[in-house]
Parts: sequence; C-alpha cells; structure tokens
Amino acid sequence: MCPLALNLYVDRYSFKFFLNDVFSGIKAFLSLFPLILALAFFCGASPLQGIISCAIASLVGGLFGGSKYQIASIALPTCVLMFEILSKYQYKGLFYTAIFAAIILILFGLLRVSEVLKHISSSFVAALSVYVLFSILVNQVQYILGVDSIQSSQGLLENVQLLAGGIENTSMVGILTAAAFTVPILVLQKFARGFYPSVIYLLLGCAAVYVNNLGTLPWTFDIKTVGGEMIATQALDNITTLSRTIPSQVFLANAMNYAFIIAILIACEACFCTNVSASITGDKRLQTNAELVSTGISNFASVACGGLFVSPNVNFSLKNIRERSRTVIPIAIIAGFFIGFWYYSETIFRFIPLNCISGILLAYVLSELWTKKLTQYLNFKANDTYIFWLTFLLALYFGFIPATIVGFTASCVFFSKRMVRIKDATVHTTKNHDTGAVEFMSNKNGFMNSLGIPRHIIDKIEVIQISNVLFLNIAKVIEEALSAQGKFPSVLVVYFNNVPYLDGEAFDALRQLVKNATAKKAIVMVSGTNGMLLDILQQRASKEKNSNAFGYIIPNFSEAINQIVKRLGK
Repeated sequence: MCPLALNLYVDRYSFKFFLNDVFSGIKAFLSLFPLILALAFFCGASPLQGIISCAIASLVGGLFGGSKYQIASIALPTCVLMFEILSKYQYKGLFYTAIFAAIILILFGLLRVSEVLKHISSSFVAALSVYVLFSILVNQVQYILGVDSIQSSQGLLENVQLLAGGIENTSMVGILTAAAFTVPILVLQKFARGFYPSVIYLLLGCAAVYVNNLGTLPWTFDIKTVGGEMIATQALDNITTLSRTIPSQVFLANAMNYAFIIAILIACEACFCTNVSASITGDKRLQTNAELVSTGISNFASVACGGLFVSPNVNFSLKNIRERSRTVIPIAIIAGFFIGFWYYSETIFRFIPLNCISGILLAYVLSELWTKKLTQYLNFKANDTYIFWLTFLLALYFGFIPATIVGFTASCVFFSKRMVRIKDATVHTTKNHDTGAVEFMSNKNGFMNSLGIPRHIIDKIEVIQISNVLFLNIAKVIEEALSAQGKFPSVLVVYFNNVPYLDGEAFDALRQLVKNATAKKAIVMVSGTNGMLLDILQQRASKEKNSNAFGYIIPNFSEAINQIVKRLGK
C-alpha cells in the first residue's frame, strides 16, 4: 500500500523518456479538455466543475495512486446518477454521497477486495456505459435541434418518446444551427484523427463566437456560450455551510444507496484499468488496492472542491502508455494545465459555445459506440454476453440502480462458478475436459471438414478455447487434459473466446505452455484476438527475446487453420 509518489525510481531514466512523459501529458490534456467540459455539462454541472474534477484527481492520483500510467476523468457510468443527485439534492447530496463512496472505496483497498474485483466480468460496467452513451445521444439531440423537453434523470425510453414528440416543433433555425455545429466535428473526426479533432473544433467554435461578437455573422445564429449559461460552482466554503446543518436520516440513507452503486462502478473500472496497464507494460509493481484507496481519496477531494465523481479512464491510460511514458510526470502536467484553466475559466468560458459542447458529446458517443463493438456481445455462448444484455435491458426498463445491483451480482455468481470449475478441473481433468474456462473445441472436426482439410492433418491439430480472463493453473489444466488424450498434438491452437484482457498470470501461463509445447516439438498458435487484446499481446511479444514466446499470433481463426495446413502439408 506504499503511495506511488514514494516509488518513482525508474532504471536508466533518460532525457528521451522525459520528453515522452512531457508530450504524453500534453496530448492527454488536449484530448481530455473538450470531453471533460462536455461530460460535466451532461451531468447538469458547470464545465468548471469538470476541470476541478480532473485537476484534483490528477494531483491525488499522482501522489497516492497505484499506477503511474493511470489518467482519471469524469466517471462515465455514473453520469446519469450525478445528474439525478444534483437535480434532487443539489450540491449537498453530491457531497454526502462522496463521503460515503470514499469510505467504501478506501475499505475496498484496505481489505484487498481488488483480488476478487479484478477477475469479475466488466461486461455489466460496459452495459451501463452503453446505456449512458445512448442517454447522452438522445439528450443532446434536443439541444442541437432546440427541443428542450428532455431530462437526463428520466429513463432512456421516456426520453426517446419525449424527443419523438418534440421534433415536429423544430424550427428551420434549429436545423441550420445543428448543421453548422455538428458537421464540422464529424468531418474532423473522420479526417483528422491524429490532430485531436475535438480541440480543433473547440477553437473553431470560439472563433465563431468572437466573430459573432463583432456583428459579422448572420442574425440566424443565436450562439449561447458556456460562460453565459454556467451553473454556479460549489467550492470549499460549502463544507463550512454543510457542517451547520444536520441531514435527515432519509437523506443519509438515499446518499448511502447512491454511494454504494457509485463505489462499485468506480472500483470495477479502477481494477480493470490497472490490470490492462499491467498487461501492456508488464510492470508487476502496479498496486490495484492502492489504486482503490487513491480513487476514494480523489473522489472526496474532487467533490469537496466543487468537482464531480472521477475514475481511471482506460482509453486515456492506454494513450499514455503508447506514448512510452515512464513516470507520473504526464499526470502532473495534466494537473498543472487544468489548474491553469481553472484560474482563467471566467475569461475562457465566455468564448465556448454551448452548441460546441453538444457537438463534442455527439461525436464522442458515436465514436465510443463504434469502438465498443456491440456485435461482440451477440455471441450468446459466453457468460459475459448474458451479463451485458441482462444489465442493459434492466437499465432500459427498470432503471440504473436495479441494473447495477443485478449485473454486479450476476458477475459475482459467474465468477464463483468459474472458480469452482477451475479448482475441480485441476484435480479431475482426466474425467471431464470441460473446465468452464478451458474446453476442447467440440465442433473442431465439423468446422475443419467444411474447409476441406485432410483427415490426417485434422488429427494433428488440437483446438482449445479460453473463455474469460481466469488463468489460474491454466497451463497445468491444458497439459493434464492433453495427457489424458495420450499424446501431444503437432499444433495446439489456443482460441480466445470473449477474453477482455490478459493479466500477469495469463502471460506467465501462456509462456510456460509455449515452452512445454516447444520441448515436445509442437507449436502453439494464438487466435481469436482483436482490438485491445491483440495490441497487448503484440506489444508484450515484441519485448521478448523470442518473438514467438507467446506462440504464433494470428487473430483470424480461419487464417490460422490455413497456415497450419500449409505447414503440415509440406
């Protein structure tokens, strides 16, 4: 539980790595700044509160965090809850919720709950994030078209009905304004991916406001700015005011309920983010439990200073790693920039149009929904798929909080079942190959026959599916299962089925499996990987002395089989 600030020593740290750290911090800030303004606006808060959140989270995370790669932002899955708390109980509700959530998160860290949370399926958090993304999409369309009849605190289905009923009142001015403020961001998102399109778009919007103030734009454009519509920000002096009032028991009970849900979501995100960082970098010093404590402190400090709830962001943390950062310097740079904007906020916000905020939110939602690849959850053979759709449909019809409770409970139940199966499999492998996490592909012969593969080649191939992320004793399980068959195959295909990430144990197990297979003059091919998992595998493989230390990585399963046929047919 040693704070990260006391563990900054990095072997052979050079000026080159220092430049990587600096550039990584600048790029992360440029990507974060427009998004933070937009998400704070959706939560019903001032954009300044978004800046406060990131400034405080960066400072606390850099001092006490368990990972030097972690970059925090407004917690996406909790945005709907933050709007609901602010609309019902104002800042007072957010403050007491933050106290309870911080206590729960710190207890999670001290009790080492991350040892369980890091193995629980993150699909229920992904489902809630998708629900929030759809809510943002529906909510922001009304502002662009001038249909002000939707509230973030209402259910998604109710907001869709309200939007459909209000579109007929849309004026031509609203349509023209929508086109003027949405087309540029979509074009930039398409053609300027490497040049931070949201920042360019925001600068163009500020330029439009400046020109409009000069009176040179047509009267058609009625541009409202963030500065003119900014909600009053609550700051540190609120603590003194709150201490004079005694909250009711009902109010505290409601705050406790919100805090428990928010703490669960933030804890799962923090554990997932830390494990992804560890998977890519191979840094075994990353401390997930310390990250939970840091997240608890960050959230209390953020809300106490007038900010919102925060959590580690997987996408931005990955960008930080890809820039080859080595220390917490990027986090310090991010904090410095946000504090600077905090100081000059009144001047800056006078030029940022509200329409730009809506445009950035829409572009962000479309991008996230595209990268989430919802089609991956159409594979109903995987437990994660059921958890995702169960959580999403419950949120759709019954609300956010019931969906979180049921989704988290289902994830824990599936985790317990897999643990029992894996423990049993290490002892009774010869009796039953189906281990829950590792199983021989039942339709191997039928699939390969459909490709026209000769029988004598099929017999030399064994295909094993890995489901989910649990790699406890995986190498031993596979070897015992193969031994039960009486012979080791010439080619072993390890097929990843719906595996979200690989932790340190997974890489050690896979490396050992490849080493043992090589000793028996067999080869291992790894298939079924895509997206983040493929990036992690390739990055880790490139750092090994033996480039095939984790097997031959061929993402497409059919292509892997074709290459095997060519190899064995020679």
